[in-house]
Amino acid sequence: MTSLEKKRGRGKRDSLAPADDALPVAERVYRRLRDAIASGELPPRGRLSERDLSATLGVSTSPVKAALARLEAEGMVVTQPRRGTWVAFAPEKLAEMGLIRAALEGVVARLAAARITEAQLAALRGIVAELRKATEAHDTATLVEANERYHTLLVEAADNVFLANAVGALRGYYLMTQRRMRTVPLEPRKAQAEHEAILAALVARDGAAAEAAMRAHIARTVETLWAEDLARTARKD
Repeated sequence: MTSLEKKRGRGKRDSLAPADDALPVAERVYRRLRDAIASGELPPRGRLSERDLSATLGVSTSPVKAALARLEAEGMVVTQPRRGTWVAFAPEKLAEMGLIRAALEGVVARLAAARITEAQLAALRGIVAELRKATEAHDTATLVEANERYHTLLVEAADNVFLANAVGALRGYYLMTQRRMRTVPLEPRKAQAEHEAILAALVARDGAAAEAAMRAHIARTVETLWAEDLARTARKD
């Protein structure tokens, strides 16, 4: 029985992050469920009842339904007609999802090399400068935030709706990566060198080099963040 279910059984409600009161209820429910799945509080293959979750969280079923739909689009839950909804996401799969991200964003970088505008290049240079400053200051919060803007800008520069949708489907993975980046030792100087190498390839309009640099960057990040999970998967094999 999960902690959410235990609270339901004791007639207690789960608090929805008071600090996020300014957010819409549906967003708060989505984040609460996303975090519960990622942490294992809602375990893999566990059944999810809209009615029970709404009672536990103290909300109507509408925001729960909306949250589950988002989580399904991100691959974290599965819903089948007449069978219900259950957790499909397992924390140990994060490393594998990172490898998928490396492949997708490698293509993003290749396309961006041909399509990125001068204005976007200028914005990217600004972000790289922010990352450099944050690296020198050991400012993890800024590193995480600026890193997301860096990758988001490249997806925009690639200008391919199908690729953008594929990358967007990994949103849950990105959010879990951000959480992990705040709790594990990082290698910001290596990341900075990699971000600059990608930028240099984009400036040179070298698609092959941009793709290779991006794949190497994300592959190393996966190894840094999810080394234990990769080792566990290797032992199972």
